[in-house]
Amino acid sequence: MSDAITGGCQCGAVRYECTEEPVFAGHCQCTNCQKFSGTGHASNMLFSKAAFSTTGDTSTYEYQADSGNTLTRHFCPKCGSPVYGTTDANVDAVMIRAGGLDDPSIFEANFALYSESAQAWDTIDPSIKSFPGMPPKK
Repeated sequence: MSDAITGGCQCGAVRYECTEEPVFAGHCQCTNCQKFSGTGHASNMLFSKAAFSTTGDTSTYEYQADSGNTLTRHFCPKCGSPVYGTTDANVDAVMIRAGGLDDPSIFEANFALYSESAQAWDTIDPSIKSFPGMPPKK
């Protein structure tokens, strides 16, 4: 990878940098992501925590996901923008929101999760894999 992947919040108080390619990228249609995003889904990219760094302070919100795992949402305390998330199920990973990327055109979803919760007005791209919930563990 030649250039770091960068992004941050709306007001610029929180910034991040990822120095490795994402592990994966996709959409989540779960009802939690619908509420947090204010729309039909969240578009996310997973990165290694070791390749991720931030500047600026974040506020957090923790909750229990359908999986039973604790998820922590990090957001800007000034503008409220969601910046990244973490989970106790994978402490070595960070999930960023594609809308916060400096260059959102690099985002390319290759799956959709929780399609059973998708809103009729939020169409899932038929060319990507779709799972009714979380994909089966291998």
